[in-house]
Amino acid sequence: MLRTDTGSPGRILSLRRRLLDVSIPALVAAMLAAPGPVVAQAPDAATTQGEGAEAVPLPASRPDEGDADAPGADSPSSASSDDDKPAVAATAAASAAPPPSPESDEAATMPDPALTGEEAAERPVTAIPLPERRPAGSAGAAPAAPVSAQPDERATPEELRAREPAITPAAAVEAAAAIADARTCEAELTRRGVEYTVGESISEGDCGVLRPIDLDRLSSGVLMSQPTQLLCRSALALEIWMTTSVVPAAKTQFPDDTLSAFRHASTYVCRSRSSGSRISEHARGSAIDIADFGFASGRRVGVEAQEKGSPEQAFQRSVREGACGPFKTVLGPGTDADHATHFHLDIAARRRGGTYCK
Repeated sequence: MLRTDTGSPGRILSLRRRLLDVSIPALVAAMLAAPGPVVAQAPDAATTQGEGAEAVPLPASRPDEGDADAPGADSPSSASSDDDKPAVAATAAASAAPPPSPESDEAATMPDPALTGEEAAERPVTAIPLPERRPAGSAGAAPAAPVSAQPDERATPEELRAREPAITPAAAVEAAAAIADARTCEAELTRRGVEYTVGESISEGDCGVLRPIDLDRLSSGVLMSQPTQLLCRSALALEIWMTTSVVPAAKTQFPDDTLSAFRHASTYVCRSRSSGSRISEHARGSAIDIADFGFASGRRVGVEAQEKGSPEQAFQRSVREGACGPFKTVLGPGTDADHATHFHLDIAARRRGGTYCK
């Protein structure tokens, strides 16, 4: 019983009413102003001691909370320990917060805003909600790759010619540079003694040849059996290959004969590749197909497979190997069925200036 100087029971009753009038409204106001859930606690024992004093009621436990989750629940003195009060409040706040969304990457790493460092350390691991595991394969999934064109979807020559290339200022700059390079190349052909003529540029949609070269005779004296329509750089590659590889190989394998001419199967043709949807290098004047070589005696050495161990086979192997360098692409018998009877040579640019000789 609370004692006063007078010891009057009326004074005790008045004091108890005053205590209740002050404590309960203050407690309600504090609960409403708090940012998170608040666990009501009994008033300080120093101001409420007294026999018959009414205890402030505590809110009931949440249905999904158990005493086993609260820190110190197994200890009888945990309810009155000041050190355990922050942990109890933190547990209640964490239970009221919604679980982090598994769709957010930040949810798995953001700390609980209701916990301080010490409180998080004291809180049982089983009481901390963890985000759901992301489904396997969902992180960093690559977009679907575009479907590549099938061989039977390649454009026809008519479709290639019908396309209109975009003539932009940037394309005009590249065209001006290409014209300047073509004139430099033509000057080199002239310096070497190659006989040729320059035709009108061909423009047919996606196909065309800039200042096509029609070769008549190479510097070695070898004649062209048919007219050509080649980019100057392709004509120059042909001149270099014939001078450095073909003529020397002919002299080695056929010392009593002289290489006089060669026949090609095609130069410029507006078409797609035989296998695939990409445009052919023939449609740019970059490629030439070699059919056979002619000698002064009337001998003709074709590109198809020759008798094993024969001079023709040795000549064929030598000139094929020598083409890889002046030309960036060399295909022939053994590559595929499309090149079983001719050499395909072109100057298409490849990565790091490499070659594809097969």
